[in-house]
Amino acid sequence: MDELSMIRQLLDEPAPSPRVVEAGRQRLRRASTRSAGRIRRPQLWSALALGATGLAAVAVLAVTMLGSGGGSSPGAGPAVVIGGSARSVLLAAAVRAASAPTSGRYWHVRSMSRTTPPRTFGRDEDRYTLEQRSVTESWTTHAGRSWLGRRAWVFPKTARDVAAWRRDGAPSRWCIGRTDTAPPRPICLRTAPGSASLTRFGQDTFQIAEGHDLTFAQLQRLPTRAGALTAWLVRIARRDLDPSAGTAVVNLNVENELSNLLVDFPVPPGVRAAAFRALAGMPDVKSIGPVQDELGRPGVGIEIRSRHAVFVFGGVTVGARSGRLSRTLIIDPRTSRVLADQMRLGRSVEPAIDTLILNAGWTDRRPHRPEFPGAARRAGGTSAA
Repeated sequence: MDELSMIRQLLDEPAPSPRVVEAGRQRLRRASTRSAGRIRRPQLWSALALGATGLAAVAVLAVTMLGSGGGSSPGAGPAVVIGGSARSVLLAAAVRAASAPTSGRYWHVRSMSRTTPPRTFGRDEDRYTLEQRSVTESWTTHAGRSWLGRRAWVFPKTARDVAAWRRDGAPSRWCIGRTDTAPPRPICLRTAPGSASLTRFGQDTFQIAEGHDLTFAQLQRLPTRAGALTAWLVRIARRDLDPSAGTAVVNLNVENELSNLLVDFPVPPGVRAAAFRALAGMPDVKSIGPVQDELGRPGVGIEIRSRHAVFVFGGVTVGARSGRLSRTLIIDPRTSRVLADQMRLGRSVEPAIDTLILNAGWTDRRPHRPEFPGAARRAGGTSAA
């Protein structure tokens, strides 16, 4: 089975529960402006951070269309036109979000990302670039206990890289450093099926903004009115930013934090609906019209554009030469599902960070190490790490 077929099977696998809603989470990412203030990407359960220093760095995605996949099925209710302004799309999504199911033992999110480690491998003239793919899953109980599972694997990125990799002896493992844990462990990249992990977190909090962590119970009590939710985020932003930060910088922080509530956090339907409505009223939010994610799922691109040029991803400072940075959420307004979360630097067409959100919702299935795409069916529902 080739890589693209295995990826498509991620969407074809039976849902853990009939109540699971497809869409939602993962990216450990921070962003900050050089002088006007800081934009923080929340680090959900950041204590793990893959247990490593330097591995995340800047993820440069080589975007290729993975062909047409199954589109998201519409939810109940009248049809929603996929088009129009960002406001109309977001308000339509808010209506659907308000009635999302909430039964199940765990809030579960499964996502997939593709990145290119910022270095080459091999020796002398036989040097090549590897692309890393990873499936990440998170689980949170109603009591707030959290787990994170991850499976990652690599392979040569292009046909030229494959040829160089073969001349290098076709290795299946590369160690690139050591973790910052006690005791340190080697950080190694492996070819498929890679390695899988499941970690129980000791500190079950969610970083809404720098220095502002909330428990699961506190997330459930966030404002369900758009105006109140926006005002709360404005207060948090002004507390974190440099006092000289202007309204545009505050708005950009709020817009990103509202997006994070839609993508990353197990908030109740009323809060999620409020986040959609609040984002619909923000000034830097535009619709780029009907689009498809890399699996062919149809949605609408909602873009947040910034003129600030310097950001931090995974601890590495990155500059956009044109002074522009944009974040795009691909949303299915018929279901309120966020299908993808992308960030672009400057005028680049390719996202610097791109995450496909495969599933998000409540489930009764227990936390487990993520399966390799297609492995569950071949191995009767189990997969070796």
